[in-house]
Amino acid sequence: MRKTTGLIFLIFVLLLSACSGKGEKESSYETADSEGESTEESKSHGISEAPKQDSATEEKQDGSENPENKMMIYQADIQLETDDYEKFTQDLDKKMNEYDAYMVETNIHKTEQGNRQGFIRLRVPQKHFQSLMTAFGEISDNLISKNVSGRDVTKEYVDLESRLAAKEKVESRLLTFLDQASATEDLIKISQDLERVQSDIESLKGQMNYLKNQSDFSTITLSITETKVVVPKVDQKQLNTWEKTKKAFNDSLNGILQFFSLITIFVIGYSPVLVILLGLAIIFWYIKKRRSMKNGNKDT
Repeated sequence: MRKTTGLIFLIFVLLLSACSGKGEKESSYETADSEGESTEESKSHGISEAPKQDSATEEKQDGSENPENKMMIYQADIQLETDDYEKFTQDLDKKMNEYDAYMVETNIHKTEQGNRQGFIRLRVPQKHFQSLMTAFGEISDNLISKNVSGRDVTKEYVDLESRLAAKEKVESRLLTFLDQASATEDLIKISQDLERVQSDIESLKGQMNYLKNQSDFSTITLSITETKVVVPKVDQKQLNTWEKTKKAFNDSLNGILQFFSLITIFVIGYSPVLVILLGLAIIFWYIKKRRSMKNGNKDT
């Protein structure tokens, strides 16, 4: 009895071991199959897996560890007043030359009181941005408002760099395929793909250049108002008395001539009608006179 029980227990243990080994074997096949499908899909799209980076490396790439590596875009809007617009612009030109700034837009107009108002937009290297901002308070008589804004585009620029590198790798592979291709259909397909990738590369480079330019040079917009009272001089206005008198005389003479011209045109132009009307009027007057004479004779 004991021997039979022990034999049954031994067979049960062997069956459990066999089932466990079969399950582990099937699981390993499933894992291998799934990894193989993922690898084949990546290869079919021409995408190579990038090595994973730890958080410290990512922070180093976007420049968060070192503030000096950050790519910032600064813009400022300033409203100020000055007693003398000419003197302000002269001082502004000196400061711009001192800090390597340049003007990109300017608009000037006069108010009804004769004062000038100006709108100036200029670009200045980022390293001189704060210095020039401070200089505006020195050359203006009243700094009304100052609004400064900054935008961190470091992550955006790094992302563009990564996309550009990936596109350049694809371009390199396509150029290799183009050299190796012999069939016309393959050449056309590869050329189309290459043209699309090169267009994307140019677009990415343009975006990167724009961000770099905006980061290297800050933009400052000035709104300037002249506050001094402008007193007009008498000799600034031309009275032109003699010219105005001649003009008034000629206008009146032309009016008289036009009046007589209209009368002449009316008399001569409508003369047939006027003759008939005049004849009728004479006949009516003659008849009326005869009746008056007859009535006088009867009364006598």
